[in-house]
This record gives sequence, C-alpha cells and structure tokens, in this order.
Amino acid sequence: MQKGLSSEQYFKILDALPDHVFIFSEQGEYLHVFGGGENKIGSDCKEYIGCKLHDAMPDDMAMMFQDSIRKTLDTNQVQYMKYHFSNEHMQTLPYELEVHDELWVEGILQPFTMDCGTRVVIWTARNVNDRHYMEVRLRELSEIDVLTGILNRRAFMSKLSLALKSYRRYQTNTAFLMLDIDHFKAINDRFGHLGGDEIIQHVTDLSKLELRDVDVIGRIGGEEFAIILANTTIQQASDIANRLRQRIESSPYRIDGLEFVTTVSIGVSQFEPDDDECKYILTRSDKAMYHSKRNGRNRVTVFDEEQVNEGVN
Repeated sequence: MQKGLSSEQYFKILDALPDHVFIFSEQGEYLHVFGGGENKIGSDCKEYIGCKLHDAMPDDMAMMFQDSIRKTLDTNQVQYMKYHFSNEHMQTLPYELEVHDELWVEGILQPFTMDCGTRVVIWTARNVNDRHYMEVRLRELSEIDVLTGILNRRAFMSKLSLALKSYRRYQTNTAFLMLDIDHFKAINDRFGHLGGDEIIQHVTDLSKLELRDVDVIGRIGGEEFAIILANTTIQQASDIANRLRQRIESSPYRIDGLEFVTTVSIGVSQFEPDDDECKYILTRSDKAMYHSKRNGRNRVTVFDEEQVNEGVN
C-alpha cells in the first residue's frame, strides 16, 4: 500500500510552485512563503516570514495590501488585483536581489480558515511584467497615428474629454487649436500620396517644436490636426498659433528635388463654462479655421461668433 506524502515532501512541492504563495494573517503578517521560482525576481522572499506589511514596503502600499486582506476575509470571497513595485517599494529585500525598475504583479487572494480556527489569506502572486508591457505597447499602438506618431482621432478625443472634465472642475484657462494644411489636394495631385504623406509628417514635426510637453496634439483627419493647450489664455493661444503658422511657412520642404512651401490655416478657441460636450469646442475652432480658409488661408482666426459666421449661408 502506497504511503502518503510526508510534511517535508508537501513543503518541497509547495516550494516548487512557479508563482509566489504568501500566507498572511489578518494583521498582515507574513506567516509563510512558498514557491516563486518562475517570478524572476532573484529571491524566494522567505526573508519576509515574521515581518509585517509595514516592515516590507511604504506605508501607503502596506495599507492597500492590508485593506485587500481585510476585504478578502470580510467578504469571504476571492479577490483579484494588479499592482506594481518600484525600487523604493522594496525596502527589506536582500542586497543580492536582482534590481528591476518596476515589477508588475497579478495577485489572487483566497480566504482560508485553518483547523485551529485562525483565518488567513492565501495570496498567490505572479510576475506579469512581460504581459503588462505588451498590453501597454498594444494600447499605445492603438492610440497612435501610424504616419505621424502623434495621437489618432480616437485617442485625441479621449484626451479632449478628460481635459474638458478637468476644466469644468478647476476652471483653468484651456485653449484649443484646429489646424488644416492649405491646398492639400493640390499637393497630392502634384506629388502623389507619398508626397502628401511627407508634407503631413513635415507639418507634424514643425508643430511639435512649438508645443510644450503638457500640450496635446492629434491628427483628427487626413490633413487636419487639433491641439489642446492647458493653462493657456486665448491671447497666449493666438500667439502660439501664429508662431506655429510662421514656422511652417518659413520651413520649405523638398520633394523630388523641388522646394515646396507649405502653409496652414488655424482656428483658435477656448473652453467655455457652458461647455458640457466636446463638440462645442470642436465646432468653435472648426468655424474659426474655415474663416481663415475663406479669407486667404495661411492665417490664424480667433473664434468670434459674428465674425466667423460672415459669409456663411
């Protein structure tokens, strides 16, 4: 008759688990640590046994972990969470630990009552760094315009929505630019679509030179761009738009050996207290931009209801 496994064999099996398994008390003490051979962090984390969460990590993170333990036990249900450690989070790991800039972890928290009646949480932790950064990269690719490397329309509209929410809460000056490349159809007709693509890239690169890191630029149409200017008055926005226009006009581009001067028409508006949808911001700047188009192109128009409606039937 086959004998059962010994306690030593059980512990060896547990330590062979690919993910870390932590046993936490209700008070957040590390009671046991098993496994983790595939987590690739350079330690089995057994150094934590006997420590409290507050001994192992900053207070804010320890409080988050303690709240998760409490919720798991209070609800008596499995909890799932994703969290990350940076270098400063890992205060007590041994010096020989392999250093990572960040470690993203997926945690599964299982409530458990021991034979003696003590309630604990079995916390399984899996290193998901590779998956996390793959997801980040895929998300970036879904948000970036392939031709220009700036935000595509969908991602830009999401940023605009967030900017509007922030404006409605804090009422900080926020301006908006709509920019369109002049005579773009003629450019395509003369140089082909590849030449048109080069001009779009050229205008993008020049535009970014006039913008701050906090500004948001996106390509929202074929040859149409939009820019969110945070903490910017309407006058400041007009100045920025004119510098941008002048930079583009004074920076000719060579296609097939020919020097070609590009110009843009720009509409400028600002967020208004009554704006509760992004479409109102877009409409004002769009109207101002087309006023620039109708009045000779290569100019900047600041939105004014009476002015931009002149000549519109």
